[in-house]
Amino acid sequence: MSLVTTLLILGLAGCSLAQTGQLELREFDGAPRHGDPIIREDFERCEPADAVLLDERKPDTWVLRTKDWPTPLLNAMGNPPDLTYDPQLTGIYDIHIGTRGTDFPVAIGLRLAGEDEFTIISSPRETTRVHRDWEYCFRREVPMDGEKIIIHATGVAAYLDYIKFVPIVGGGKTQLRAATDHVMIASDEGAHFAFPGVARLKNGSLAVVFREGTAHVDPSGKVAMCISTDNGRTWSPRRTIYDDPKTDERDPGICRHSDGTLLVSMASRGARVMRSADNGETWDEPTRAPVFSPHGPRELPDGSIYWCGISTRMGINHVKIATSQDLGRTWEAERTVALSLPYHRPWVRPFWDEPWAIPLDENRWLVLHRVDMDGYLYANASSDGGRTFTSPVRTPMWGCPPFVMRLEERPVGNPSLRER
Repeated sequence: MSLVTTLLILGLAGCSLAQTGQLELREFDGAPRHGDPIIREDFERCEPADAVLLDERKPDTWVLRTKDWPTPLLNAMGNPPDLTYDPQLTGIYDIHIGTRGTDFPVAIGLRLAGEDEFTIISSPRETTRVHRDWEYCFRREVPMDGEKIIIHATGVAAYLDYIKFVPIVGGGKTQLRAATDHVMIASDEGAHFAFPGVARLKNGSLAVVFREGTAHVDPSGKVAMCISTDNGRTWSPRRTIYDDPKTDERDPGICRHSDGTLLVSMASRGARVMRSADNGETWDEPTRAPVFSPHGPRELPDGSIYWCGISTRMGINHVKIATSQDLGRTWEAERTVALSLPYHRPWVRPFWDEPWAIPLDENRWLVLHRVDMDGYLYANASSDGGRTFTSPVRTPMWGCPPFVMRLEERPVGNPSLRER
């Protein structure tokens, strides 16, 4: 599959501190609402029927594995003929593909019946000790009335685990303020830029951090930064601020502490935080944190920082809020937000992932969680300063990962977990 250059774009007028650009009122289609996903694994219905064998391996055929796999798995033997799958659905759907990454190549070609070219979906390479399940968004907002999917073998293992159809219900028309001015921050043919975060530095500049690699999951991943001294109108060339050649740095977050220290967090063989006292010119060595989630830690009114993230211990996924009094060099006061069983396929139960927490006042906390089981954000809350939390419940919001910010400036008390 050819790599599409990923671009980072900043809407200048969307930032209250920007001095360029404008906001204008425009009419948009309302945000679509998503219904409960439909997961299909009935590949025995594909045509031609004699090209799909049940638990039987023959050259140039498809084998539907059921006895040696937890769920039905479609795999290619050699170069079998293309298959046609008819989901027999009506309405508009997003289409997601479930597959698996192993230590050998795994790829499959897919197209809608009305298309001419196949999209080749390749799974990231794993190791002999670690294999992972992966899900890809194949197409969005597809009218499925009479539509079929063509499945193509690429000469390597296929490993088509499931096709997930997420129904979409239109949201009507709505009016929104839209930025009229946009600036490119980073663009490079063959590069994969992702997971950006932005912060205002103590000298007034803007800093954007992001992951730079060659694919969504790849050992080449590193953390890069660009700086703007004119409120986002122009940006410095990107430079690498952290790169361990042995691992994939990803999901960087950025936060400026009230004392001016710049904090950048990342996933790099665990959760890590590094600090800069000179607006990102130099950095100390990253230190470990007990939890991880995208976007990283934030500051509490008492000057401490907190990070709501996950850790897995003894087979249980823990969502916790950890606090630090020394800008992430050491951590304390891990408070449990939620517990779930580990990541599991097929998704038959919620797995709390990529959480984001925000204090609402001196007693109340709100936490949102990514949940791949149905794609919706789940939320739970505390009314006793973070001592206890309610059980997460599904919200109407669909997507991931969550990020919440306050739009109204008012005192939020002193919700220090350390004092409780």
